[in-house]
Amino acid sequence: MNRVWASIRNKLLTGLLVLGPLGLTALVLRWIFNFFDGFLGPYLRHYVEWYVPGMGIILTVAAVYLIGLLASNFIGKKSLQVLERVLARIPLVKNVYSTAKSIFQAFSLQGKSSFKKVVLIQYPRKGLWTLAFVTGTTTGDDGEEYHSMFVPSTPNPTTGYVIFIKKSEAIDTRFTVEQGLKLLISGGMILPEEMSLGDLPEETE
Repeated sequence: MNRVWASIRNKLLTGLLVLGPLGLTALVLRWIFNFFDGFLGPYLRHYVEWYVPGMGIILTVAAVYLIGLLASNFIGKKSLQVLERVLARIPLVKNVYSTAKSIFQAFSLQGKSSFKKVVLIQYPRKGLWTLAFVTGTTTGDDGEEYHSMFVPSTPNPTTGYVIFIKKSEAIDTRFTVEQGLKLLISGGMILPEEMSLGDLPEETE
């Protein structure tokens, strides 16, 4: 009898392990669909008799595209600058807007292109390896090449420190910038299946 119950329990656990991730994925996708469809969907239902679920998403994407198109030209940029100056004078709004803007810029293609590559450095002390993003390279008056790099915090990579370190002391992780950001935001839980970290020193001083 114990074997029967053990077999049933194992099968139930196996079924949960299969259905759990699938169900969670379905719930997340459903929430995303309802969230974006909910922007314009309720308004469309009042004016369109043949409304089809999902039309709100299409119109929302179209509206975002048009706003981006307008913000890309001269008049749109000037209008956005005026709006930002107005928002900057409102006590609570200016903090929320500036934080949100920083986060979106950090994860935009423009923000990613400013990061040259992802490296490991011994920071804040030797023996502790920290993920950092190289932003540039320069030559010091000692003839050595130095990396300028951004050391982000976790799970909010929009804050951190800018430091300079000898190029020879940085270990190339061969991560993509996207992989590095995912690792930081997840607190180290989302890792690539394989990590090629180059030659880490066997001993540290």
